[in-house]
Amino acid sequence: MARPIKKGIDYFNLDVDFLRDIKVRKIMRACGNQSIAVLICLLCNIYQDEGYYMTWDADMRFLVADDIGAKESAVQDVVLKASEVGFFDAEMFKQEKVLTSKRIQENYKLASRQKKDSSILKKYRLPRVSNTDNGVSKVENGVNSADNPHSISEQSKSNNNKTNKTKPRDPRDRIQQEFTEQVWSIYPKKLNFQKAYNAYYTAKVEGVSLETIVAKINEYKAYLKVHGTGEYYTKSLDNWLGGRGWMDEYDMTPPAQPAADGGNQTSKEAQTYVRNDF
Repeated sequence: MARPIKKGIDYFNLDVDFLRDIKVRKIMRACGNQSIAVLICLLCNIYQDEGYYMTWDADMRFLVADDIGAKESAVQDVVLKASEVGFFDAEMFKQEKVLTSKRIQENYKLASRQKKDSSILKKYRLPRVSNTDNGVSKVENGVNSADNPHSISEQSKSNNNKTNKTKPRDPRDRIQQEFTEQVWSIYPKKLNFQKAYNAYYTAKVEGVSLETIVAKINEYKAYLKVHGTGEYYTKSLDNWLGGRGWMDEYDMTPPAQPAADGGNQTSKEAQTYVRNDF
């Protein structure tokens, strides 16, 4: 009997600016600092079990509360607020009682590229999340089907005959080369290559074109130059992409130049009067 395919993943990325996320800050403001432990516990359960979603019910509420030593009511408050602010998808939570999000599903797809099956159930898949599936071991795949009329030996011969043929290039290699040569190379602040590439890959999955991103990066660079913004205050590429920088509008109006003495000029007559007065 074949081993069941593991759906979950062994690790997930937690951005260094997680606490600065406006959604997280709203949850903290409403539910207190303990909400951070609740959120991380929820994410761990989602990624570990199904990989991209978790059914939310009384049992799961009890388990999360028990894991972090919190009241069930406090955990429920965090879940409701997280759904309200968009940390989890509100419609999916309301209709299916499921905790998931576009970001969670995209992270799962990225982390599962080497898995035989990275599919997402249609009823849980959110709009604009890639439907691409590795699909090597899917039941309907005729190569491993019991109904396949070709014998194992015939398959082996066929595979041997193909060894000399050029292997098709993985489209992900093309995307990484495109990113490295045409995006990373022109961005003014080079920091966290892998995070930046993951953000670019996500944008490509959403259908954003290379031309759009490159044009907006050049516009952003011009904006930085006009305003004299140094590297310290320049967004890293992963933050720029993650924040959909290609949709931003940049004000190219040069900043007003302050007066040389800070606007405190006084007339010579006034200065003389002050001196003579004393």
